[in-house]
Amino acid sequence: MTDLDDTASVVLNTLSEVLNKPDGDLRARPVLATHGWDSLSSLEVLSQLESRLSVTLDLRSYHAAHTVTALIDLVAVAATTNTGAGRRE
Repeated sequence: MTDLDDTASVVLNTLSEVLNKPDGDLRARPVLATHGWDSLSSLEVLSQLESRLSVTLDLRSYHAAHTVTALIDLVAVAATTNTGAGRRE
């Protein structure tokens, strides 16, 4: 398993827990709005991802991520860099 696979797993598990949807549904229909994605769930996912992965996500980029794949990509970049949305020191 690669770091990207690990990151994707954490993102999918977090989304699944917060949205109360199986990860298979999230993969089959990757647009977050189709799963009850709202401002409250968005903030909960943001908080959990930053805590679980020890990253800080850029809010504009985070709010622009409208699909599961876009969110995984954003978190993966943050987990591997120290610029912009990088690791917390």
